[in-house]
Amino acid sequence: MKIIIKILGFILLALLLIIIIGLIFLYFNGLSGISNTSEPEEGLTRVACVGDSITYGHGISNWPKNNYPVLLQGLLGDKYHVNSYGVSGRAVQPDSDQPYTELPHYLESLAYDADIVVFMMGTNDSKPENWHGADAFKEDLLALLDSYGDTEIILCTPAASFFVDGQTEGLARHDIQPLIVGEIAQIVRDVAEKRGYPLIDIHALTLEHPEWFAKDGIHPSNDGAAAIAEEVAGSIKGL
Repeated sequence: MKIIIKILGFILLALLLIIIIGLIFLYFNGLSGISNTSEPEEGLTRVACVGDSITYGHGISNWPKNNYPVLLQGLLGDKYHVNSYGVSGRAVQPDSDQPYTELPHYLESLAYDADIVVFMMGTNDSKPENWHGADAFKEDLLALLDSYGDTEIILCTPAASFFVDGQTEGLARHDIQPLIVGEIAQIVRDVAEKRGYPLIDIHALTLEHPEWFAKDGIHPSNDGAAAIAEEVAGSIKGL
């Protein structure tokens, strides 16, 4: 009986260690879903990074230090306060499989009372079950942007998406459609021009660097995240 108890104890301990190691792995590789937000001090310029898994930092090595909003904070310095409201899998359109507006993160991004919103979303809207055409996407994008009121908005196109492992057509990983992502990027450019929003063309930037997306074709590497952070920092400093 004592031997059985010892064996069970050992098994439980081993399972606990596996769970702990797994959680650590998920956290440090941007897969945990843990929010990266904090309360700002008075007098700082508040920057809200709103987006999907690319804003969140899915798949980034040493995620706590290398996701793009964290890098952005370092580039901007101590006169700014950057909060990340990026959530993996989320889309602009309210009738999508995972609407951003159904999340508490969305409400938190509104309540943050940001001085600047850096908005980068649209990749997940390209999924076949989500895509209902350019007009529908544009209408929903405008409605979502309008919900941030008079806040200064920097509008980013979604990053480019790529096929991997020799694939050249069909659906990319996570059911993303690269050609539709390109169409969405053009819609974002048009909206920025129409509304007078500062535009960061992340799609054009990343389209030249498929090596940043070698892992799954959708999520940029640490180098890609660093490049995005530099582009965003330059745009904010230029306001």
